[in-house]
Amino acid sequence: MEEYDYLIVGAGIFGATVAERMANKGKKVLVIDRRDHIAGNIYTYTDEETGIDVHKYGSHIFHTEIEEVWDYVTKFVDFNDYVHTVNTRHDGKLYPMPINLDTINLLYGTDMSAKEAEKFVVEKAKEDVERLGIKEPQNFEEQGISLVGERLYEAFLKNYTEKQWNTSARNLSADILKRIPVRFSHDNRYFITALHQGIPKGGYTKMINNMLNTENIDVKLGIDFRDIQKDVPESMTIVYCGQVDELLDYELGVLPYRSLKFEIEKTENSLGEAVINEADKGVPYTRAHDYKYYQIHQPEVVKQVESIIAKEYPADFQKGGEAYYPVNNEESAKLYEEYVKLVKEKYPNMILGGRLGAYQYWDMDKAIKNALDLVENLVK
Repeated sequence: MEEYDYLIVGAGIFGATVAERMANKGKKVLVIDRRDHIAGNIYTYTDEETGIDVHKYGSHIFHTEIEEVWDYVTKFVDFNDYVHTVNTRHDGKLYPMPINLDTINLLYGTDMSAKEAEKFVVEKAKEDVERLGIKEPQNFEEQGISLVGERLYEAFLKNYTEKQWNTSARNLSADILKRIPVRFSHDNRYFITALHQGIPKGGYTKMINNMLNTENIDVKLGIDFRDIQKDVPESMTIVYCGQVDELLDYELGVLPYRSLKFEIEKTENSLGEAVINEADKGVPYTRAHDYKYYQIHQPEVVKQVESIIAKEYPADFQKGGEAYYPVNNEESAKLYEEYVKLVKEKYPNMILGGRLGAYQYWDMDKAIKNALDLVENLVK
């Protein structure tokens, strides 16, 4: 351990960015991860039979409005020109999502213009709010109805959200749904404001491997920090990208997370597109992924008969399981801050980062930006 300047716990996108930047500045870095692979939840592997890059932990589409981040990631891998679009299935019919002009006209069987549709949705929401006696929305359901009216809410938001969080929408805070991106146009791009988006050619694991493949970085897999912490010099700076509550043996209680489970199968029953959301209560999973459609730079992969499809099931988080994203609310924020205080006491040289360490539901570009800023502040 004495030969290293930094210990990075977690070989995901945040940890890899910190490690690469530190190494670039002449620092010696050790990266550990308790999994048997690098790249964290953006890990991809190539199926040898089909050539399909499988996203083991669900679809990840890189998108950003931050030029600094785009300039950074494109140093390590080429991206294709994939533009993400999503359909949602409701009552056996597919609708563009997020809600746009086509979604509204399909649902209501109309042919409204943009102005007509906007007026229509506003009036429907107002009628439903008055009929249901909603004054100030007190929960997710009341907020959804207030924004788009009961029918759009019931069709596309209610059941999907309840499956995702495993509770009634009436039990969820209205703050979760501050706004719904309703577009009164035909634009069906999912990331409408992204200046850049795409999928790494060869997969995300290739990108992370290229970031870590330098003489100043050593990577050790299958290692849990808690098993080696006694060997870490007190003076060494640690960047910790895991769960802070687990690190401290849940001393203050379990921070709330949501988890996911995936059923992956090879099949000739293609979705016909990369992702389809399932909005109806009778379908137990929230969405299905057909991974070959991300490889638009490889037509032979896309056009083949076989697909590799993953069905995504929301799951309650269990201690020791996979924490996919934090449940951010006022109560969890207070508990997290108490854990941060304890970390500072026990590990004065530890920095918390990444989606789990910072307890933030960051997109990939936000995680990279935070990592870049961290390094600049540490090594000036």
